[in-house]
Amino acid sequence: MNKRNLIITFLMVFILLGCPPPKAGKKMPRIFALSYSMETGKEPSFLITDDFNRNGRLDLAVVNSGDHSFSFYKGIGDGTFNAQLVYKTGRDPINLISADFNEDGYKDIGVLNYADQSIEIFLNTRLGSFQKTKQLIKPGKIPINMAFGDFNGDTKIDLMVTMRFSNVVMLFGKGNGYFLEPISINVKGQPTGIVVGNYNNDKIIDVAVALAGNGNKGVQVLWGQGNGKFESSKVFKAGKQPLSIVSLDVNNDGMLDFVTSSNSLHSLNTIVNNGDKTFDPLKEFASGNFPKFVVAADFTGDGFPDIAVSNSTDDRVSVSLGRGDGTFTYPPIYHTVDEHPQGMAVGDFDGDGLLDIAVSCRDKNLINILRKKDMINPKPNLSQVKSKSS
Repeated sequence: MNKRNLIITFLMVFILLGCPPPKAGKKMPRIFALSYSMETGKEPSFLITDDFNRNGRLDLAVVNSGDHSFSFYKGIGDGTFNAQLVYKTGRDPINLISADFNEDGYKDIGVLNYADQSIEIFLNTRLGSFQKTKQLIKPGKIPINMAFGDFNGDTKIDLMVTMRFSNVVMLFGKGNGYFLEPISINVKGQPTGIVVGNYNNDKIIDVAVALAGNGNKGVQVLWGQGNGKFESSKVFKAGKQPLSIVSLDVNNDGMLDFVTSSNSLHSLNTIVNNGDKTFDPLKEFASGNFPKFVVAADFTGDGFPDIAVSNSTDDRVSVSLGRGDGTFTYPPIYHTVDEHPQGMAVGDFDGDGLLDIAVSCRDKNLINILRKKDMINPKPNLSQVKSKSS
């Protein structure tokens, strides 16, 4: 094969994978700057943000798997946070969520403990702290991920948990921070990531589950019936051994689609919603090495959702900008962070109207704050890294 044919073949491979061919020597400028770091417990991983004390400022919470705790940080509103408040959990916490479990208007925290195979609920005291309930929830063997929603239409928050190597478990909430016994839901693979949304626009919550296992698997949708029952879809291809999943409208058609991460292929995968309970075949685009967690948000303000992913062995967060047609810019925009990035949370932490990213870095026991650059009116000292110890 001559040189010309080799080039044509190379370009066709990129097009078929849903990625535009790379332009030699041209890189997009970084759109975030590492502006602040703060200490966590040992081996921080999953990370969330919410306004827990209802003062208009975003706070952060992160689970620390290495010392069996989660850390809570009150936001100051300028991109920095108060020193951590540490709460002991069960062994090896790996996931947490924020929701109003007791219907008092304040967000609470639910923690999933891997080694203990348990879930703990920490109710918001409204005083800037949390109090653990007396119920130790036991969803089953090897729980690894968790989501929430009102699955039976009673307005109370319920839980949905993926059980590695087996099934999905649902727990109906009582509305007081306590939950009923788990109900098992069969799926067609080994559940990993889970996300909740309305994927057929019928105003009823559905659940999408990323599945690993033999045959590389993909994504299965549990179509909600509004009464705690679900109709299971077939498995839609979503890359090799998908790990995490996020829902977003990648092609601007008003339907939520999926993006999954694949550790095996070091890539992200787009699954496009057809609007008839089916999804288009796999589209793949580049990430870094060992993509861990994926978040979606409109970072540029152009009306199209973008993707950020923590690449755990690269020590980088890569950002791919959405074009609104189901594809993303190539190559990704890489942002260096501390060692072994894990969980990410998106929000306007400094009140400038631009979305920022918080990322937990496991090997350094830190949270890095990546503040969005104002590309029109850059702020001075934005690249100066500050540190605040606990």
